[in-house]
Amino acid sequence: MTFTKPLSSFLGASMALALQCVPALAANIQSPDAAAVKAVTEQFADDLAKGDLQAISRLYTDDARLLPPNADPISGRAAILAYFEKTLRPDLVGGAKFDHYEIYGGEDAATSLSQIRMLDTKGQVIERGKQTIVLLKQDGKWKIHRDMWSDNSPTNTTN
Repeated sequence: MTFTKPLSSFLGASMALALQCVPALAANIQSPDAAAVKAVTEQFADDLAKGDLQAISRLYTDDARLLPPNADPISGRAAILAYFEKTLRPDLVGGAKFDHYEIYGGEDAATSLSQIRMLDTKGQVIERGKQTIVLLKQDGKWKIHRDMWSDNSPTNTTN
């Protein structure tokens, strides 16, 4: 019993020290290329506003994977384009706005977290959510490798 109290005190102090270091560690893992990583998402929004789904598909790696909410993963650039042709048609979606970025990573891989607002053809918000993308640098350009998002709408709990 007498050993337990010093051990728990040591563990508590260690945890407090570790928690103090988290902000410093997060600052050190922010992507050195944050503006270029953010530009990929902004290009997505620009291409969507133009209705250019082909251009959007070129923002993804050949073996990219979409992880949409309430659906199976979609793998590969061609399948991603087919998915977007069904869900992001210009007659349904007029654009997207991304903000509140958090970007982490290194020289060849990065993760971007952002808030998203999907817009209808009149520029009105039709959906709010969150997006997490993993990007890889290929041939000197950032490409989306994994793309996962969720809607902020309340869950329907009535069955």
